[in-house]
Amino acid sequence: MRFLLLFVPFFLFGLEFKVASYNVENLFDATKNGNEYKEYTPNTKHGWNEAMVERKIAHIAQVIGDMNADVIALAEVENKEVLERLNKALGAKAYPYLFFPKKKERVSIESALLSRFPIVRTESFFMKDQPRGIHRITLNIEHHLLDVYINHWPAHKEKEAERLVYATTLKNVLLKEKGKAFILLGDFNSPYRVQKEDWGLGFATVLGVGDKTAPLYNTWYDLPQNERYSHSYGKQKTALDHIVIAPTLYDNKGIEYKPNSLKRFEAPYMLDENGNPKRWQISQKGKGEHLGEGYSDHFPVTAIFHTLKD
Repeated sequence: MRFLLLFVPFFLFGLEFKVASYNVENLFDATKNGNEYKEYTPNTKHGWNEAMVERKIAHIAQVIGDMNADVIALAEVENKEVLERLNKALGAKAYPYLFFPKKKERVSIESALLSRFPIVRTESFFMKDQPRGIHRITLNIEHHLLDVYINHWPAHKEKEAERLVYATTLKNVLLKEKGKAFILLGDFNSPYRVQKEDWGLGFATVLGVGDKTAPLYNTWYDLPQNERYSHSYGKQKTALDHIVIAPTLYDNKGIEYKPNSLKRFEAPYMLDENGNPKRWQISQKGKGEHLGEGYSDHFPVTAIFHTLKD
């Protein structure tokens, strides 16, 4: 059996910690810099203003606080300043370590990280003609180093060739990291397996993410097939957000993944009347105004890891 961790005696376990990935759906501030989406340009007919920023931050902070992850990758954050405001809104649950990359010019949103563990170093990988980077954050967890790669790949409406650029870039980086402990997190805008029109080809085939026979294990395979989704709209449910682990996280050394621990975090207040994510609400009629209700169009996903005692 590949997950030999099942046979590790409990007394050998050290620190247990939770890792999460959450697309917060357009967390912008109320300062105009010219790179905002039109609905998020401050003080226009759309009604995005300081009051709405405070409401949005409070809602996302509620989710993060209740989820209580130790490491969380966030997608769709405008800048470090709004990330710091979100962290402050967590109060006693605020994170001591934050990461936000240096964005490319004219890019609206990027990925970010909140961590309860020290950040040892960071590195970003940017691709020509692609807006967002792939970011590696190295964490020190009880003297064990863990590399966390945070991702936000191009949306489904873009051609698969766009996501192939990300998949190839990340694969080439990881080829140099064999033997290291790492987790891939984020909104890959790809299903867990290839679907029609080659959607997911870059993620599943090129990067090599899949079940226990694949080079990299996708923790969605912990769940029954009908439960593998983080984004739902109407009857369509898709796994866009992933927690992917290296083989070193189930080799009975250092840091280990806890089998069958993947969960989709859902609280009643996050659900609409159909059980889908209660996304941030913008009116569909008139000016397209922010209503100050809702959270995100994605569910967070979480998984448990732990260190092994020496």
